[in-house]
Amino acid sequence: MDKLSFKELAAAYKRWVISNPNLVTDVETVATWSSYFVAGKINKSPIVSELVYALSKLVSLFNDRLISEAYAADVQSYSLREQIKLWLTVIHYSEVFVELVVKNRWGNKGKWTATTLLQLFKCSSALILLLRFKELPIQHPPVAAMQRKKFTEEKTSDDGESSFFTLKRSGRVVRRVDGSPPVAFRDWQPLKLQDDTTVNRNVKDLMYAESLHILKPLIHLVAMRVFGTKAWRQWLVSLGIDLASLKIYNRHMKDLSPEKKMEISRRKLGLVLYLLRSPMYNGYSKNVIESLLTSASNKIPLMAFICGPVIQYLNHWQDIYFYMWAS
Repeated sequence: MDKLSFKELAAAYKRWVISNPNLVTDVETVATWSSYFVAGKINKSPIVSELVYALSKLVSLFNDRLISEAYAADVQSYSLREQIKLWLTVIHYSEVFVELVVKNRWGNKGKWTATTLLQLFKCSSALILLLRFKELPIQHPPVAAMQRKKFTEEKTSDDGESSFFTLKRSGRVVRRVDGSPPVAFRDWQPLKLQDDTTVNRNVKDLMYAESLHILKPLIHLVAMRVFGTKAWRQWLVSLGIDLASLKIYNRHMKDLSPEKKMEISRRKLGLVLYLLRSPMYNGYSKNVIESLLTSASNKIPLMAFICGPVIQYLNHWQDIYFYMWAS
């Protein structure tokens, strides 16, 4: 029996992914969760754990592309905008692994050099998305994980059931009568148009808010360099930038789509991570969190199997993961 060539293996893998999207999702989930169980079990476990996590996420991203290409009616676009978002997503999944490898090989100096270079690339790329393509707010990660079941079901449904159609001569997109909202949800009011001055002002404010969010990692790195990695001033600088950005977004929440509102909500929730970042963690949060976990493990059956490892590796995880610019 002849050995299969790389192209044949790739084609067979592609057919398997397209034919079994649900099974592929289950395998990816197991691979991702296995990265957490590797921690502390083998030599250099943080590096191995991050390698497993990064590979599982990158493979998932690749599989999303295969499924999207197979089920999409139109040819997939690989424009500059999509390429930038793709590279930002790749870095998002692998940057911690890169930092750990560089630190293991060249020490803290090499780690901070790699971190600075990664953040420079991320910030400059995000600014291109913002200033050239008006992408705001930029999602985290920029290429979201595909809802495969929903996507494949929608694509395999009858195309004639679309809520819209296009006029042949003018190219205008018109909504079908069946595609209108239910009668109970119609307000029967004429379409309200904002004047250009209001629209321009809103866009300007939102771009300013997103610029603050994009530049925060670099500003925070400079603050850490000037004040120290565990100083309150660098912590307050980062928190202040986040609060200023979110305050501007709050004034325009009614103008954002549901997907954009979800991203802003995620950023608000991310403020909780400031409790796990130095110096707040070292001075206050650590004792409170450890006390709560210890109490839960003593009072709730079987919780010791969960709380024990968390307490054991909490300081290690805090040192690796809870960077200000990772939210």
